[in-house]
Amino acid sequence: MGAHGFSAYRHVIVPAAFPTFFSGMKQGWAFAWRSLLAGELLVQIAGKPSIGSRLEIERTFGDYEGMIAVMIIILVIGIIIDAAGFNTIDRVLRRRRGLTV
Repeated sequence: MGAHGFSAYRHVIVPAAFPTFFSGMKQGWAFAWRSLLAGELLVQIAGKPSIGSRLEIERTFGDYEGMIAVMIIILVIGIIIDAAGFNTIDRVLRRRRGLTV
């Protein structure tokens, strides 16, 4: 691959792939967040508090108000990461590439 081939990748192909790349990162984050919480429910380390173990404790003792509070915390963390991080970057990249109206 000569100088023209590398230039095409650098100036055309890689920048054009950024919106799709970040969409994949956003989807990967959602899957990783759900997997992390599922793992915390399955594996609990003594003396190490976690959101998943707190949710399990609230469920075990029938503290439904506490369980809903933990679920709201999980939701808020997910929304903050999604909105503040991925949506902002995705919106900027799409605007630069002319993919938004």
